[in-house]
Amino acid sequence: MRTWRVGSISMGASLLFLGIYLLLSQLLKWDSAYMLAGWWPVLFIVLGAEILVYLFLSKQENPIVKYDILSILFVAVIGTVGIGFTVLQATGLMGQVHAFFDSEVKTADLPPFNKQVDEDIKRIVVDSSHHPLTVETVTGNEVSVFGTYRSSLIGGKSLLTGSEDYLMTAKKGDTLYITLKSLPDQNGWMQSGSEMEATLVVPAYTALEISSDDNEVTLKPRTLSSSWEVSRSSLVNLVLPSSENVSINAENVRDIQGGDTKWQYTKIANISNVHEDENDDYTETTPNKSATLKLGNGQHPITITQADQVHVSIKN
Repeated sequence: MRTWRVGSISMGASLLFLGIYLLLSQLLKWDSAYMLAGWWPVLFIVLGAEILVYLFLSKQENPIVKYDILSILFVAVIGTVGIGFTVLQATGLMGQVHAFFDSEVKTADLPPFNKQVDEDIKRIVVDSSHHPLTVETVTGNEVSVFGTYRSSLIGGKSLLTGSEDYLMTAKKGDTLYITLKSLPDQNGWMQSGSEMEATLVVPAYTALEISSDDNEVTLKPRTLSSSWEVSRSSLVNLVLPSSENVSINAENVRDIQGGDTKWQYTKIANISNVHEDENDDYTETTPNKSATLKLGNGQHPITITQADQVHVSIKN
């Protein structure tokens, strides 16, 4: 009487087809992950053929049926892995996994932005968001933005293709509004943060207002002939030539450094700040300061409000 071991043929055929698929993927440079996702239905074909053969033979003789547990488990594991690859492919996660491993983190140049400022523009308002920003001046009438950004590049492709990907400008009346956008992230659950450091060049004769989301702002004016304002920055660095005719007004800042002998303090107030701790909230009292620093005749004001720290460096 013949003994039939259910699962043995399926395991042998599965190993045969899997070996052929993997060999072809190596020779023809096929994607192994997609091969596994498309290969596992062969298991059902082999199992179905084995059952049909068994049914056909059972009509002619009375075979003794035994189950090859190890073979059945092996086939089940391979089938489960194949189904898993198919689910990843159907949901798009397979492409994200490939993109993650193919990506590399690089520092690249920002696409430059250049714009001629009309004579009727009297004020420039800048929202630097959470990006560090350096501001310089030119004697002409051009506004420029350039710098670098660090991000994951997939397939060697740059994250930014034009200045509109990180910058928004709008003209309203006599004011030019400039906003630094958040850099785009890759879609999906495997996202990587991007960083940007930009330099803004503005005409020296145009009034400037900068709003920062608690990030560093560096001011390097040359021959300034207008008024500047900076608010809500964690650190304001001022690099000034000694020949400048400016007056620096620091209002409600926590710390002032540089040029200590020339600062004229007008107010020191205790400000209560509430901090959230893992276990409890606590209140910290910090003395906020207001002071002025005058260079030359102090004709052009630079006002800094609600900053954590102000640092002044004067160059001869």
